[in-house]
Order: sequence, then structure tokens, then C-alpha cells
Amino acid sequence: MPTRHPAYPLVRRPAQSGVNHLLTKSKYLSGLQCVKRLWLEEHAPQHLAAGGATQDVSRRQGVQIGRLARARYPGGVLIGGAGLEAVRHTQTALYNGATCLFEAAFVYDDILVRCDILRKLPGGRWELIEVKSTTEIRPHYLHDAAVQTYVARGAGLAVQAVKLMVVNNQGCVFPDLASFFCETDVTRTVTRLIRKLPANVAKLRGHLAQPHAPQVLIGAHCGYPHLCPAKSHCWQHVPPESIFTIPRLSARKIARLLRRGIVRIQDIPADFPLTPPQRAYVERVLAGAPAIDRPAIARRLGELAYPIYFFDFETYAYAVPRFWGMRPYQQLPFQYSLHVLEADGSVRHAGYLHTDGSDPRAGLAHALVSHIGPSGSVVVYNARFERSVLRDLAHTQPVYRQRLRSIGARLWDQMEIFERHYLDPRFEGSNSIKRVLPVLAPHLSYADLAVQRGDQAQAVWGEMIASDDPAHRAQLAEGLRAYCARDTQAMLEIHRALCRLAEE
Repeated sequence: MPTRHPAYPLVRRPAQSGVNHLLTKSKYLSGLQCVKRLWLEEHAPQHLAAGGATQDVSRRQGVQIGRLARARYPGGVLIGGAGLEAVRHTQTALYNGATCLFEAAFVYDDILVRCDILRKLPGGRWELIEVKSTTEIRPHYLHDAAVQTYVARGAGLAVQAVKLMVVNNQGCVFPDLASFFCETDVTRTVTRLIRKLPANVAKLRGHLAQPHAPQVLIGAHCGYPHLCPAKSHCWQHVPPESIFTIPRLSARKIARLLRRGIVRIQDIPADFPLTPPQRAYVERVLAGAPAIDRPAIARRLGELAYPIYFFDFETYAYAVPRFWGMRPYQQLPFQYSLHVLEADGSVRHAGYLHTDGSDPRAGLAHALVSHIGPSGSVVVYNARFERSVLRDLAHTQPVYRQRLRSIGARLWDQMEIFERHYLDPRFEGSNSIKRVLPVLAPHLSYADLAVQRGDQAQAVWGEMIASDDPAHRAQLAEGLRAYCARDTQAMLEIHRALCRLAEE
């Protein structure tokens, strides 16, 4: 076992691992997910993808949640600096008698960690609180808390209790944020995990000391608990028609196939257990042709009534709610687009974009009920999402409640066609509109747009309402309008393609 540090954390040089740098908490967690990911992060970072818009939003939300958590403990000392400098600041704060620390840093066994909150308990022992921005406790959070506790105790801090603090998205409603957090004591679980931690660390250091990346099979761990930034590197030779495209194929079955060296759908044994929908998809891939139930598609299209409204929301999920009646992470609609198809074949477009930081719901609801008439079908892609947003909007906008409920009652889900009546291997196991569109309407794409994905739209809207530059705001607004309009235009073009298929 490593030598125990004196009463409070001291700065020392890495001496035991043979690696010329400290192992951090983040690196340890990366290694638990995949030792190859850890090796690439350390030795070949050029193979890692940069974080996207979703990560940027999550990072900002996490900072906001951290501040809110610290506000629960007035008088706490926020430790500044990075690396070993932060360790020295922590040491100074402890010697000066601090009883609550934020972002405290410790080194032990050549591992560097920072702890969200440390609170001194009666009797001189400490409580470690790890703050998470999600609404539930996930298994890797326990490993996160375990490595922090291991290092803090090893550095000399008497950590008695360990808690995880997550967001309460059910009982907390703005403006009352008193119940924003839920705390769970995980001391016993963390203590069990700590027993295995030195062996885990030794294993990871062994891999880091090797001149070449470890050989690791791809699998479910490439996307859990986090999407690995090296996935595109490790998956570069995975063929389009791979076992990973089979709908809802479990991680266990994927692992069974990979252990047998099977990646291509064409190599799956005929007796391998698959569900009927999975078997149907595999058969379509092997046949190299789609399965199209034209009579069923025709029946579903016959349900539509003119005018047909092709409708799409864009939303923002604030971790810390800002507007009356909202819960953490509740979807806040800030934009919509409509393409309206009349019985005579004519098409018109309408839309709404909220362009400042005020509550967008009233303005959006007013525009929406003026754009969608009292009759006609409302076509969406994934009705569950739009229906949920409409229901919440009706709840907070009583003036427009009946009209909004009428819109919700007329939703028609275009995605169901591709779930039930149109199976095509070119969709690669997904019913996403961005997989369907290139097949049914190849003349239309998102490639020419500044905003090309929903998560990117959320990030761009957040940037727009925070900007003080009118020209920049106008540019971002233009990109948002173009993206949302492309979504509903895509639905319109898919509808036209389905009508042609149904008539064949």
C-alpha cells in the first residue's frame, strides 16, 4: 500500500507509478470505461474527437448547478488554482481552520482529485459531497466518489460520510428552488469500491506504461457511460451494415457476436437469437432491398385531413429552471416551424423564433394558435416529444389551453411509417429523419446549413440570447430559422415520397 500522508495533504512528486505525471480522477474514470481510451488520451490525443455542442451546453449547466450547490453552504472556501497549486491552496485553507471547502484538491498514490464539497462534521471528521447535474444516480458516479474518498483519506483527511447530490426534477418547481437537490448517502458502497481501487490503479498504470495502445474490442462501452471521444478512430473499419445497426440489439448479444469475430450482419449465424423485428431487419439487409407495405402506408396517409401542417418544435432544457412553473430539465419551446400543404397542392411556410432571454412561452403559444387553424392534421416526427411539449405549454398558458389541446389531439406521427411499414437497410437501423431523408428525398439535406442538429440549435439559441452583439444575434437567428424550416420541409418531402410509393 502507498505511504499514508500526514494530517493534511502535502505536495509530493510522483514516485511510484513510473509515469511522469499524475493520474487524475477523470483519467481514472476514462480507464474504467476503456483502457484504450485512457491510453489514447495520454499518448495519442490526435485521435480524439472534440466535444460538440451538447457537451458545451452540459458543461455550462454543470457550472451553474455547482454554484447553486455551493450556495447551500454559506461561508465555504472555494479553492482556486489548478493541479498541485490547488493542493497547496487546500492545505493552507485546512491549516487556517476552514470547515467547508469547495473544489478542494488532494494528492495520494500519485492520484490527483478535486472534491465538489467537503463539510466538517461535529467531532472533526468530514463529509464528502459529489454534485451531479443529472436526475438520477448512475453506477459510474459511485466510482467517481470512491476515487475522491480514497485519495482524500490517503492524504490524511478523515472522511466519514460520502454523499451524492443529484437534481430533483419532480418535486422542484420554479420559483421555489429549495428542493432542487436530492442527497443520497453512498458511504457503504464507496467503501466497498475502495477495496478494489488500488488494483484498478495498478492495472491502468500498467497499460499507460506500454508503448502501444491496448487491444480492446469495440462494444457498448464505446458509448457508456459516456460517448468515447476515440469512437470514430476505433470504429473506422466498422462497415455500414454492421451488427450495431440492428434495432435494440442488447449489449450482451453484441458482445457475444464480437467475441466470435462477427461485425458484419452477413456473418450472423442463422440460429443466433433475435427478436422478430430484429430478424426482419437482418433479412432486409441480406436481401439488399427494403420491405415496403404500400397498402398500409396508403391507409395511414388516408387518415390525413387538409390542410396538413408539418410541424416541429425546437426546445431548450434549462437545468436550473428560470420561468414560472418549470421543473429542472423541462423542455422549454423557443421556436417552431410550419410547412402547410393545402388540398390544391400549394404550400406556405410560417414560424416563430423567440430572440431574447425572456420567457418565450406566451409569445410562442399566441403565434402557434394563429398559424394552426381549428381543422387539419398536424404531422410531426416523433409525436411523443411534440405532444409532451404541447401539454406542458397548455398547462402554463390557460388563455390558449383549448386551442393547444386541439393541436395536440390532431398530431399524426410520420415516424410510425418507418417503425411499422417501411424497413430499409439504408436507414442503418435508425428511424431518425436524418437517416430517412437521404433515401426518400436525396435532393434535400442539412449539409448547407450553419445549424445541422437539434442539440446544436439548443446551443446556438443559448448563445444568441446571451449575446450583446446585434449583428451576431441576427446571424445566429438566421441559422436557427433555416434549420427548423429544413426539418418541416424534410417532412413535407418525405410525405410526397410516401404518396408516390402508395400510388405505385
